[in-house]
Amino acid sequence: MITDKELLAFRDGIFKPYFEKYIEFKRGKGEKVSHSTLIRLKALNESLNRYSNTLDIELDTVELLLKGKDTERETLRAMRVSDLRQFNAFLKTLGIHAYQISNKYMKKVHVAFKPYIFSAEELSKITEASDHLKPSRRSSNYLTAYPVLLRILIGTGMRIGEVLSLRIKDVDTINQLLVVYQSKNNVSRYVPMSDSLSVIILDYVSGLAHRHNSEQYLFVSPYTGTRYSYTAMKYMFKKIFAESGVRTPRGRLPRIHDIRHSFCTLSLDRMLDSGMDLYVAVPVLAAYVGHVNLRDTERYIHLTEHGYDEFVRREGALKTLIPEVDEL
Repeated sequence: MITDKELLAFRDGIFKPYFEKYIEFKRGKGEKVSHSTLIRLKALNESLNRYSNTLDIELDTVELLLKGKDTERETLRAMRVSDLRQFNAFLKTLGIHAYQISNKYMKKVHVAFKPYIFSAEELSKITEASDHLKPSRRSSNYLTAYPVLLRILIGTGMRIGEVLSLRIKDVDTINQLLVVYQSKNNVSRYVPMSDSLSVIILDYVSGLAHRHNSEQYLFVSPYTGTRYSYTAMKYMFKKIFAESGVRTPRGRLPRIHDIRHSFCTLSLDRMLDSGMDLYVAVPVLAAYVGHVNLRDTERYIHLTEHGYDEFVRREGALKTLIPEVDEL
């Protein structure tokens, strides 16, 4: 549902109510419409009102809207093209004439960034490093928290924000599940755990002083009394990666989110090794990690020892999906 505040940001005109319907449509599909997206759609609304007096969007209007700007970055231009293409497609479903964007505008933007994929040996190294953190003068709480937190990341591929948001009530060790509420794209889901991870989390919860308060966060910072911050995560994970000696080919320390990329890649490998067909494996993986569509999952999959032909060729049944984690 679009809020009154968001709607007021759009200038009055014939397209304004359709942007309201469009935003509701996207959110209804589970897509995240961020603040930056709303800013771009607001600008598109203003441009459409400027160049068109009717709801019909003709070729000349499209060319005016998508005309290149000298100082505009390629990524921003690609987003403008995508916004108009999707909005036009939405209008067409309502029976409104809207010119289909030509492929000549759909230029791929090269992104140099490439995530680091941990090997099984490297995951063992960072796990061992988390087990041997040194206590600080102020607190030793993190000595028990970080080894468990890291194992959840490795064993489930959850986002770091999802792990930090876990409360004691979200841990179901009987059914070996973690419950994620309204995460990215407003998606909630159950996350199955392996036997080893379930035992580790049960031992951890049993040792918490606040274990009887089901509303309390699973990982509580001794400094703030609430959940750990992402800033604290970045600081401590840099220490863990540095202590483990794991670095990227360029000599840089990996990112926390690289663990999620690694989980997706290694899990897909396991599913294909078990004989599962690629076109079955990817949807299963997408549901497990909480992706709204398969395209999101594809961005997380990186070729390891498998070749593409082998991906497509293999068929069979699933044997093992959830990787085990090292015991504490």
